[in-house]
Amino acid sequence: MNLHLVDFNGYLVNAWVEAFEQFPEVMIQQGDLLALARHCVVSPANSYGFMDGGIDAAYRAFFGVQIERTVQDAIARRPEGHLPVGASLVVRTGHETVPYMIVAPTMTAPEQVESRNCYRALRAVLRIAGADAEIGQEVYCPGLATGVGMVPPGNAAAEMALAYGDWKRVAKPGAAPKGGPTAQLGNSGVTEPWSPAS
Repeated sequence: MNLHLVDFNGYLVNAWVEAFEQFPEVMIQQGDLLALARHCVVSPANSYGFMDGGIDAAYRAFFGVQIERTVQDAIARRPEGHLPVGASLVVRTGHETVPYMIVAPTMTAPEQVESRNCYRALRAVLRIAGADAEIGQEVYCPGLATGVGMVPPGNAAAEMALAYGDWKRVAKPGAAPKGGPTAQLGNSGVTEPWSPAS
């Protein structure tokens, strides 16, 4: 699993560099995530899949408005009808270069949140990406809860590094299940892009 952390915010990028110092395998860049991303991006959306703010609005503009419908349909199929903070799912984007999106909410609804939500969201991302070799090839993640969630960059970076360290300690290299992207753990599964005919 290859994790890329990318954001425009220089303060956050500097905080990542410091927080992830002991994890040189994590690639950190300042810039436009969508200009750099390949294979899979992380959406730190809310629990109901509304994608009208922050990086999610950029995703909707990039992938097309149907991505929001795809995410909301996937969430609606869950028994509880929402995707809690600490859970994640994967959808197909229909995009050739970035075919997957991991949705891992940092908040229930658009609001200021506690920094611990950054930890919960990244652990959910790593759980699903680490469980499937196809999904986890290249994962591009923005700052988590640093926009609408108003978590200070240093706090977000520290929580994300803690989540990565905890995941790395329990992850077993090469333990991805067989059977392709539908063989996911726990709160997962790959959803096809929505189309009017479906």
